[in-house]
Amino acid sequence: MRYFLGVDGGGTKTQAVLVTENGELVSERTGGPTNILENGEEVFKKNMEDILKPLLMEAKGEVISCLGMPAVGEFRDSENVIAQIVESTVGLKPTLVVNDVVVGWASGTLGQDGVHIVSGTGSIVYGRHGKKETRVSGWGSIMGDEGSAYYIGVETLRVVSKQLDGRLEKTMLCDFIFEKLNLRDHYDFIQWIYDPHSDRRSKIASVAVLTYEMAKRGDKFALEILEKASEELACAVITAAKKLELTNPLVSCSGSVLVKNEIVREKFEEIVKKSVNAKVVTAKLKPVLGGVILAMKRVFNDIPEVIVKRLEEVNELI
Repeated sequence: MRYFLGVDGGGTKTQAVLVTENGELVSERTGGPTNILENGEEVFKKNMEDILKPLLMEAKGEVISCLGMPAVGEFRDSENVIAQIVESTVGLKPTLVVNDVVVGWASGTLGQDGVHIVSGTGSIVYGRHGKKETRVSGWGSIMGDEGSAYYIGVETLRVVSKQLDGRLEKTMLCDFIFEKLNLRDHYDFIQWIYDPHSDRRSKIASVAVLTYEMAKRGDKFALEILEKASEELACAVITAAKKLELTNPLVSCSGSVLVKNEIVREKFEEIVKKSVNAKVVTAKLKPVLGGVILAMKRVFNDIPEVIVKRLEEVNELI
């Protein structure tokens, strides 16, 4: 029997799913971050081993795999480098290695022409129109990822720092952040941000939830931050749709910022519908199952509808 393995790597967590050739769930594993640029090779190896080894032990035949990994396409020969590290670590030679946004696209559009946007810890846009493809944004936490949870967290902490020293008027946002992060003074604030022993990217991204809470309470700075995030995400999607010359594009979304934050989502939809008359949907399947779909497409030209239905059932289980 053949097995299909999908992996959705991320800056905060990584998920992998193994299914049979009939689309039935064998097993699922979730582990730590696997952004080889952000987290380093040793963390990447450890987390891939923890996630993949137990799954591969359950496969009793050929494994056809698609790994959707952050950082693919962001350094020279990235697909081959990552494939070789995975093979040397767990003994699996990946069938396909793509950026994680590509598995998101497959899960959101089920392989149809369209644009997919991921906005979780980071943000990135990917689209296809026939044989033409494009990628927009996703330049990483230092100079990009606009509209992501990390971006929202950074912008929030910047506002708090300005409120602390008087460059901005103090609102409830500052006290709320201090309360939720258990900070006493600016020394704690600085230590929390720059602690060299913490996962700074994930930690700062977690602040986005607090910004959302303050925006719902009407804090003007929190609302401004989320509005700017919406505009950045919309700009990336509109750019991709225009580059691909898509008319009335299908735009699918995944990631916590666009799926769970209705303030960002509503403004984002308003902008892209007005600009390119997009149909905006939330991805039907989790991105990890987009990896399964891309792996299956290496075998099936058209994935049978019965298998798609089973994958939808798997989606409810994982």
